[in-house]
Amino acid sequence: MPGYDVAIVGLGAMGSFTALELAGRGASVIGFDRFSPPHDQGSHGGETRAFRTIYTEHPDYVPLMKRALELWERLAAEGRPELLTWTGVLSLGEAGSPLIHGVQQSAAVHGLPVQSLSGEEIRRRFPAFNPPGNFTGLLDDRAGLIDVSAAVGCALQGARRLGAELRLDQEVLGWSVEGREVRVSTRDRQIRAKRLVVAAGAWSGAILRALKLPLLVRRQVLTWFRPHRPQWFQPGSFPIFVFAPGAFYGFPEIGGAGVKIAYHEKGDPLPAFPVQVPPVTEAELAPLVRDIARFVPGLLDPDRPPLDQMPAAKTCLYTMTPDGHFIIDRHPHYEQVLFGAGFSGHGFKFAPVVGEVLADLALEGKTGWPIDFLRLEGRF
Repeated sequence: MPGYDVAIVGLGAMGSFTALELAGRGASVIGFDRFSPPHDQGSHGGETRAFRTIYTEHPDYVPLMKRALELWERLAAEGRPELLTWTGVLSLGEAGSPLIHGVQQSAAVHGLPVQSLSGEEIRRRFPAFNPPGNFTGLLDDRAGLIDVSAAVGCALQGARRLGAELRLDQEVLGWSVEGREVRVSTRDRQIRAKRLVVAAGAWSGAILRALKLPLLVRRQVLTWFRPHRPQWFQPGSFPIFVFAPGAFYGFPEIGGAGVKIAYHEKGDPLPAFPVQVPPVTEAELAPLVRDIARFVPGLLDPDRPPLDQMPAAKTCLYTMTPDGHFIIDRHPHYEQVLFGAGFSGHGFKFAPVVGEVLADLALEGKTGWPIDFLRLEGRF
């Protein structure tokens, strides 16, 4: 039975960057994924993800975010400039709303620059938007979007180049701890490893079933619309945005693919996951179309049916924790087993630094990054 330093279950965002980091440190690595990443069957589906430096969810995310930005910029400088597109992120809401207050507080605590814009200034600078008169906008210029396929592909290619063995379209059927090693089984082989890292997205709960992790998988609907006024929706003219309340958000058009529009965390729960994920229906798109007409009226041609202007609608899977924070920890019963799970719809941007953290834990048994607030013990 072949042996490795580390086996990884799941090669999406977190698993692929963990494989890259481990292989870069000289560890012998094997990774498995039940699909062939990048794909639309998990949490990294949806073509693009936002990157922002002003973070309201928890103060300890900020040093992780800064490190992640260093790593994204390093990858872009090494010949993958398409990974990162600077667009800015515009948060819009009433002055006292949790979103606006949170952005202001985070920026003040961490000394990060943010521009404050009135509703009139927003309409003049970004004519695609039509915010209500009592809304304000906060613009984080040090923000943008990450190309999901380029990012995951870059990590997998880099890991292979450094010697990692990656087994795609191979479902892991089970694992067991035997002495100081872990045995991992697929349909056609078994391997042993000194350490096991589980980074399986929506499948993490099933793979770590005995832990009864409090994970809820949500089906999120993503849409793309061909802009009626395309000049208003290009990077430089149109930032990533989020409206509060409702967490209605969107991305500029990249490469002619359409303007991505969706809700954050409004998706249907899939409590019996893994299950067949239902397709997108016309009825569930109606509220989204209404919000587009209200807040981003330049996107749609009023003389044409809205769905005729939508080239694509897809689903991705958010794996949610009760408090919205990730779980990164060592298995409470087996020190050989580590896991990262429950990235709750905002984890992708952290993938390179999560890879570093999981590699630290696998090879060194500890990490210098501030992850105590992400550990499992005592949280739920």
